[in-house]
Amino acid sequence: MFKKLKLKLALINAIVFSILFLIFNVVIYFYAKSSLYSEVDRSLSVSMRIIEMNFKNNNANLYMLDPRVISITRDNKGNILSDTHMPIFYKSNEEYIKPVKIDELYDVKFKKFNFRTIAFSTQLNNKTVMVQLLRNTNSEKEFMNNILKIIILGGGIIFLVSISAGWFLAERTMVPIVTAWKKQRQFVEDASHEMRTPLTIIQSQVQLVFQKPNSTVIENASYLGTVLSEIRRLSKLVSDLLTLARSDSNAIEIEKRLVDITELIKKVSEPYIEIAEIEHKHIKIEGIKGLKINCDEERIHQLLVILLDNALKYTCEQGNIEINVKRKDNKCSIVVKDDGAGIKEKEKELIFERFYRGDKSRARETGGTGLGLSIAKWIVLKHGGTIRAEKNVPRGTIIDVMLPIN
Repeated sequence: MFKKLKLKLALINAIVFSILFLIFNVVIYFYAKSSLYSEVDRSLSVSMRIIEMNFKNNNANLYMLDPRVISITRDNKGNILSDTHMPIFYKSNEEYIKPVKIDELYDVKFKKFNFRTIAFSTQLNNKTVMVQLLRNTNSEKEFMNNILKIIILGGGIIFLVSISAGWFLAERTMVPIVTAWKKQRQFVEDASHEMRTPLTIIQSQVQLVFQKPNSTVIENASYLGTVLSEIRRLSKLVSDLLTLARSDSNAIEIEKRLVDITELIKKVSEPYIEIAEIEHKHIKIEGIKGLKINCDEERIHQLLVILLDNALKYTCEQGNIEINVKRKDNKCSIVVKDDGAGIKEKEKELIFERFYRGDKSRARETGGTGLGLSIAKWIVLKHGGTIRAEKNVPRGTIIDVMLPIN
């Protein structure tokens, strides 16, 4: 599938490059041709005006500015006057150069020679005569032919280069496509795997209940409790997947307003402080009061829940969790520190990937799906901030979040 797409992209790129080169060279060719012949026409026009001026003054001296212009004086029927001085070449080829148009510039070609010519009537010694001007354009023709050869040769080279460049660009273009496709496939596989486990558990527990049709709810409490737990876990997984899917399609809008971040952290932390006391753990909040930032309160609330939930899950009994809020320059720093199991150095970036869990069996016990921190990262990036994980010394994890205040 990707090979065909890459070949198609390479071909399209090569064709586009070739067309652009062709258009560029056609413009250059006709511009050069126009410039050259404009100069020739200008030379003939200047010579014609000089001749007319001289003839008006009864001066038959055909002095012209451009020595490449040849003049031939004829009678009004087009015959060469006997007193006209002209090179033998033009006399011997008079049949080819005889004017066929009056007062109009046109090209004359015979044998291997090219001329630009114009014939016009004027008065000399009170007689009407015809003057023909000829300008040899062999050098211009040769120059344009050389340009055309260069364009054709260059076109062939450029086409080959375009194919190589097109293939290179196609490979570069395919990198994010292939990466996105692999991530999408991995995402579907991971989601299917995560959903399969709770559904299997639910199915097995319900089958056990049906094996005892006459039993009471109390007798089946352990089975039903497991089912309820897995349903809650499945519901959270689906909710997280929906959030990520909507974030990928930019369907979720961030609605920012001024929020007292210190008060929000206290509000979010209250239920976790109570849970921590029950589990013999300690949560401490430190930081400046009254710090307000421009943010989406609902999403920042979700971010704090994810960070506190993770910290509480992976902190052992009698462990400590600290939340520190402070201002750094024009940013708000939120640091969640715990002294739990911690993370490995190589996992510092991986933990923000979807479905990544350092210890999958442990995450299963705590109900983790590996989506929380990826959602947290999306929230932070959507607010123009940064999030990173660091090892806590001697043990534990530090999650450092930086959010712009304005």
